[in-house]
Amino acid sequence: MTAPADAAPTRIEIPPEQYVWINGFPTPPTERRRPLHAVASVLKLIFNKEDTRQVFEIMKAMSGDTPKRMFRKFTATPYGLRVVTEPVKLEELLGDRERLRAYPEGTLARAYLAFMEGENLTPEGLRSAAEEADIDYEAYPEFSEYMRLFMHLQVSHDLWHVLTGYGRDALGELCNLVYTRHQTYNPGFRLIVAIGFLAQKLEQPSAPIQKALAEARRNASAAEWVLEHDVEELLAMPLADARARLKIGEPKIYNAIPDDIKRTLLKPKVAETQAERERAARERAALQAG
Repeated sequence: MTAPADAAPTRIEIPPEQYVWINGFPTPPTERRRPLHAVASVLKLIFNKEDTRQVFEIMKAMSGDTPKRMFRKFTATPYGLRVVTEPVKLEELLGDRERLRAYPEGTLARAYLAFMEGENLTPEGLRSAAEEADIDYEAYPEFSEYMRLFMHLQVSHDLWHVLTGYGRDALGELCNLVYTRHQTYNPGFRLIVAIGFLAQKLEQPSAPIQKALAEARRNASAAEWVLEHDVEELLAMPLADARARLKIGEPKIYNAIPDDIKRTLLKPKVAETQAERERAARERAALQAG
């Protein structure tokens, strides 16, 4: 289910005999792992941490049978089953800023809204990055329940930033990915964290990066499996109560690192993302061809 970066996404017909059935739902065949592609994407991500497309490239290249194991666990929970069958469209819930603004001050909903507005982010931005990596959640309606889990997971990324307390600086992203690795089991996140740690340590040898990541691992191990909890219920709760319900600890070591140090870690070396550079190259080629 992949296509070259400079081509329009294509649908590959999958015969029913190749479907893998999980908890009564059809899922596509397992794709082979492509570690070299994943390493190349990690290096691009380190070069520019805003190039979100590379995260999706890494996940696709390293997932193996991990998504199916997660889907099995997710659809065995009452909330997970409701997400994939109703379906619960988290991208619409979290994209409705007026609805979020109607929640009381101090709730998770208002904290999430402040985070998204402060960082100039939208759930649609994550979906665009996925599409640039040739991930189309609607291309295979026969696997709609399966794909709904991954849309749900994708849109949860910035919500998890708010729940964990990690910012969007490079170290905060790595710590948040430590949580994501524990929640999803995808080895691609471990690869990002390992290489990201080495790159950040080379830039700031004296910063307690390793300690911050170790704290994130401890906190992640102690936390609930967030995916089985009703997001709408969590949004209505005071932020501290939502964190307590999910058993998410305070990132004390990360919080103690001065902001000026965190801001300089892996500062983007280029102004454009990989997707933007590729788009500009295609436009130049089209002009030359014309």
